Parts: sequence; structure tokens; C-alpha cells
Amino acid sequence: MKIKAISLGLILLVVGCNSEQQDVTETDDAIENNESDSVSSVIYDPSEAIWSYEQNQQTRELEVKQIRPVDRDTLTGETLEKIINRTWPRVQIKFIGTSNDTVFISIPDSEVMTQQMGSAGAESFMVTTTYSFTELRGIDYVSFGFEEGDHGVPGVYHRHSWDKNNDQ
Repeated sequence: MKIKAISLGLILLVVGCNSEQQDVTETDDAIENNESDSVSSVIYDPSEAIWSYEQNQQTRELEVKQIRPVDRDTLTGETLEKIINRTWPRVQIKFIGTSNDTVFISIPDSEVMTQQMGSAGAESFMVTTTYSFTELRGIDYVSFGFEEGDHGVPGVYHRHSWDKNNDQ
């Protein structure tokens, strides 16, 4: 009887340890998956984006594509600020205001865009943000205010700023 009790105790101990080890491994895997998911969505999350900037598979040229339509009559700078900040969570903008045909935005902490996203990432951010803000009625230009870096230059941009052979 004593041997059966000890054997049963050892079996439970072994099963319990293996079960705990499996739980820890599953937890570690879940954390790792969540970290990789959040890392991939940290820079760009297209779920609310209005515009995308992607390579055309046939021409190999970068193209701006509208992902979803917007109601220009109800669209505001504040709404666009929220959309851009959710689309690009690590590059937070501040909508300052408009004057005539220009909207003014700032990027208080521009290091991610200018130093960490590379030229293609920064260009994608600038293009899609410009296209989004020029959805506002009467707005043709976006004035970006931020500290210049390797991959981004502040200034005034419009929808044709990235066209090849741009003379505008």
C-alpha cells in the first residue's frame, strides 16, 4: 500500500511538472507571438488607413492607392490626425491648423520616421499622410514641421511631390 501511494505520488509529481513545463512553454510561445505581432503592427497598421503606397507588381513602380473612401464633407484635420496616428503608431503627428490651401502638422518626435524606418518607410509615411490630408476640401498642400533626419526633410508637400521628373 505504501509503495502504491509513493508510486502514485511520483506519477502525479512527474505529470504535474511536465504539465507546468508545457504551460510555461505555451505561455512563452504566446508571448513571443504577441511580441512579433505587435512589432509588425508597431510601424504601420493599415486597418484604418485611407491611402497606401505600394509597388505595382507589373510595372515595379511605387503607386499611391486609395484603400477606402472618405466623406470629404465630414472629414476634419482632427479626424485625420487620429487616423494617421493609429495607422503609424510610432510616428505621432499633431494637427496644428489650416491656412488657405495648406494644412500644418508637426511631428514632435520624428526620430522613428527620420532615422529608423529607412527611406522607403519615411517616404511611405510622408506620401500617405499628404494624400490623406489633401482629402480635406480646399487643401492642396501639407506643411510638415519636424527635425530633419537621414530619411525625412520637413517642408511643404503636395500630391505630385513624389512624381518622377517633378517640376512643381
